[in-house]
Amino acid sequence: MRAPEPREIGRVGDIGPTDVLDALGAAGQGRVYDLDAGRFVGMPQWDGHPTFTLTPYRTPQGIKRAQDIPLFGEQQNAAGVSMLTELMITGMHTGTHLDALCHITDADDTWFGGFHAAEHSSDFGPTRADAASIPPIVLRGVLLDAAGYFDVPLLEQGRGLSRADLEAVAAAQGTTIPPRSCVLVRTGLMSVWPDPARYGAADGAGPDLEAARWLIDDLGCVVLGSDTSTVEQVPSADPQNPHPVHEFALRQRGVHLLENAFLEDLARDGVDEFTLICLPLKIAGATGSMVRPIAIA
Repeated sequence: MRAPEPREIGRVGDIGPTDVLDALGAAGQGRVYDLDAGRFVGMPQWDGHPTFTLTPYRTPQGIKRAQDIPLFGEQQNAAGVSMLTELMITGMHTGTHLDALCHITDADDTWFGGFHAAEHSSDFGPTRADAASIPPIVLRGVLLDAAGYFDVPLLEQGRGLSRADLEAVAAAQGTTIPPRSCVLVRTGLMSVWPDPARYGAADGAGPDLEAARWLIDDLGCVVLGSDTSTVEQVPSADPQNPHPVHEFALRQRGVHLLENAFLEDLARDGVDEFTLICLPLKIAGATGSMVRPIAIA
């Protein structure tokens, strides 16, 4: 597999060995929190992505009937060993996932790094700044529990979170956001997971563009995430741009977005600083990666 060009790697490329060691030092109690919401047929997800489908591919009964796998035939398999396998059909933006930097383009069909869809696309997906170019991520994580701060189970659909809102959340928690960290914003949406109807009726609260600029430009955040499908306010407050935070973070700044993160357990235990480990799948041509991130407190 080709090595990514420097301009394919965004802000996570700024994370150095000292940052990793500092991040590991944030895990003082050894408590592991699973931030993956899980995946299953019928799960809630955004309509613009392929639905999650999983079906049996081979079964013990089918193998016995077909007798098309010599390894499991009677002559080589007196013990009667068999297997079950499956076929999964979906997109990488399913459940808890990380957006690759090729995911969002501008009016000229160009994504982060100056790569153009006409030049850097193939029948098998983008050839630059794809999921395969994202390095393993180990960094400090910070939870901003907006739902907890506003004392509601979950924020109302379309509720924008401004810079002032998130500053107030951080101040109330006594939380400092270090540079080269990941900030996760809790809206409370995962409190209704996995109910598709309730999820769909509540999804859409999140940081506005001003808040994203503060986190990324002023504080040096290198990954931004939330418990929603978009990590931003939807519908957008900008009538000219349906996803201003996506366009700013991914295309302009090279900051990955972590979506549909399960943050309920962190909020329940009052954990707002931790080690975050997020390992994207190295899939060439993918515009994002399903991930199972963990927070270690």
